[in-house]
Amino acid sequence: MTIDRIAYPSGAVCGLALDHRDSLRVAARTRGYPDDNASMRSLKTELARGLAPTASVVLLDTELGIDAMAELDGTPLVIPLEAQGYETIGKGRLTTLLSDVDPQRAAALGAVGCKLLLPYRPDLADAARRQEETAAAVIAACRAAGVLSIIEPIVYGEVPALGAKVVETAKRLARLGPDLLKLQYPGDAYYCERLTAICGAVPWVLLGGGTIEDTFLAQLRDACTAGARGYVVGRTAWDTALVTDDAARERAVAGRAAFLARCRALVEATP
Repeated sequence: MTIDRIAYPSGAVCGLALDHRDSLRVAARTRGYPDDNASMRSLKTELARGLAPTASVVLLDTELGIDAMAELDGTPLVIPLEAQGYETIGKGRLTTLLSDVDPQRAAALGAVGCKLLLPYRPDLADAARRQEETAAAVIAACRAAGVLSIIEPIVYGEVPALGAKVVETAKRLARLGPDLLKLQYPGDAYYCERLTAICGAVPWVLLGGGTIEDTFLAQLRDACTAGARGYVVGRTAWDTALVTDDAARERAVAGRAAFLARCRALVEATP
């Protein structure tokens, strides 16, 4: 299986991330939207129904997104493997895997791939080594289950030379052989070009990072001009739809669908 399974015929990967859990609750709470499990499941179902037609792949979790999976109508599904939060080792952060979801179960649920969120600092050697071991194990398990492995490293904290660290992170994780890297914007067009060069045969897409629309579109243009295959966007896509009034939320979801259509058009128009 290749990432063509989660791309449009043009080759563009236009992903929608609805796999947020704790961060979705926090965002909902700040807007006065109910954040209990039933409300979160209902919201994800509504977002999937309205936005999945604009995506070549949708990320949904099994905790709050299991009902929404029925709304995908053939859009490929990717399931996350990381638990919420992280362990620490010194200043480093370590991913904890979910105890009840693995690539085999994801495949049984109809997923074509699994995603692993990986807080990563190349300058923190012990934590970096442990995170690489986790990523390697997940990649192997995905391969055995016949699903794609999507690794999402995030360079965290206040770090100097962010672009160089994002590139170094991509270099180390690309060596592990994932099917796709989901990467943060490294700061400018030059570092986007470095990402493409350093990833080699491993394709990469841009993550949204919660940025505003115009900022994300500018970043996406840089990334795709440099060779990125597309994007997987989450909060930037759904954030403004967190309103309690049903009619206003319906209008907001329609607006988010129009934004995602613009994103796809940009990717497919970029040589």
